[in-house]
Amino acid sequence: MKRASILVSFVLALALLAALLPIMGRVPRSEAAITIGRVHAGYQPTTGKLFILVIGNDARQGNPNGALADAIHLVGIDTRSMKAGILNFPRDSWVSIPGHGTNKINASLIDGGPELVAKTVESLTGIRIAYWVMTGFGGFYGIVKRLGGVKVRVPRNLNDPSGSGAVMSAGVHKLAPLQALSFVRDRHDFPNGDVSRTANQATFLLALLKKLRKEVTNNPASLLKWMAIARRYTRLDISLGELFRLGIVASELSPKDVGNKTLPVSFGFEGAQSVVFISPQASSIYASFKKKAHF
Repeated sequence: MKRASILVSFVLALALLAALLPIMGRVPRSEAAITIGRVHAGYQPTTGKLFILVIGNDARQGNPNGALADAIHLVGIDTRSMKAGILNFPRDSWVSIPGHGTNKINASLIDGGPELVAKTVESLTGIRIAYWVMTGFGGFYGIVKRLGGVKVRVPRNLNDPSGSGAVMSAGVHKLAPLQALSFVRDRHDFPNGDVSRTANQATFLLALLKKLRKEVTNNPASLLKWMAIARRYTRLDISLGELFRLGIVASELSPKDVGNKTLPVSFGFEGAQSVVFISPQASSIYASFKKKAHF
């Protein structure tokens, strides 16, 4: 389908969605399955490079700030070339948290909410982040359910019934909500534990992107469904127009043009805590990612 007709359908979808918004209402922060906000008020990227921090917390219900950040991924998009990358931060990374000393990076969410997680990542990478997106277990489950499952290539046989609950064979599976949640939580089946789990979480993000791209390409008006699901489960700290623009950018990304990289780390201890230390080699990764927004 021609690009022009796709954009026309986007506009029509937005108009219909706007008509529905008054009856959909806002979602209280304590009940929101997903929250989306700006890292810096009024900041508008001007170089064609857009960076968004994706956070998955470990809250079983709701989406509170008072939880640990189980998943931390920095998504970069070059809006001119439409190439992108996902940079993955293991949750046990031992880092400096602005104003709160040194700790595992996942504690930054408890210390200061998603804004502090973003500022922690900014201080590590030197990359200015425009938006943060956060969800917990309930939000993840609800979205996968509304989307009718998500196809994911599972890299190896998984058998972690007493931990994440993951029990599945290697290969492509259409994951139902509980299966999807168990896949992104499983670390016991992988020799590198949380490092491998972090990479698998990014793999799931790419699977979501592939599903979005396929559905919108086949039927541009299906963007309305995705935005309606987002609106149903989301508390927006950004404007509807910004959400729509982000939806357009996401739908135009091809999964083959999105790189997936996990920071190089080593394993060790701080006191009695098992932690990972980010390798000095990460500096060159940060510099390249800041310049290109992809790998």
